[in-house]
Amino acid sequence: MCWSSPTRSRTRAAIQLESDETAAIIAVTQGFLAALSTKSRADFEKHCIRAGGMTLSPPSPTSLRFCTIGSFVEHVAGLKDDIDERIWDPEVKVHETGSLNLAAVWAPFRAKINGVVDHVGVELFVLHKLNGKWKVTGLADSCRLPTEDEMLLE
Repeated sequence: MCWSSPTRSRTRAAIQLESDETAAIIAVTQGFLAALSTKSRADFEKHCIRAGGMTLSPPSPTSLRFCTIGSFVEHVAGLKDDIDERIWDPEVKVHETGSLNLAAVWAPFRAKINGVVDHVGVELFVLHKLNGKWKVTGLADSCRLPTEDEMLLE
C-alpha cells in the first residue's frame, strides 16, 4: 500500500495539495454525518455511493451487521428519532500516487439519539475520488455503550 508518509521530503505544492485533499475528505465525512441528522436521501447522495458496503458493530450483545450504504440510507430515512453523530480528531490517510483516488478516515465518535448519548466508538470511512469528488464508498464502526463521563459529551 502507498499511504502518505510524514517522513518523506515533500514540496510545498505537495503539502498544500495534501492539506486541500484532507480538508475535502473531512468535509465529505462531516456531510455524511450531517445527512444522518437530516435523514435526507438527497443529502446522503451528495456524500456517498449507495452500492458501497458497511460493517456496523453495535454495542454487545448485538452481533455485527453488514449492509450496503443504500440500505442503511433507506433505514435512516424512515426513522423518527433525532440523530446527532459527531467525530473528532480524525486521522486521514490518502493514497499518494498521482491519481489520489483512495482515502481513509479513522475517528472516535459519539452518537446522540433524541438528545441522549446512546453509543460511542470508532468509525472508519473509506472514500474514493470519483469524477473529481470524494465519496464515501465504505464504512465500518465499532461501538459500545457510553460511560457516565461519556454521557456528558456534546
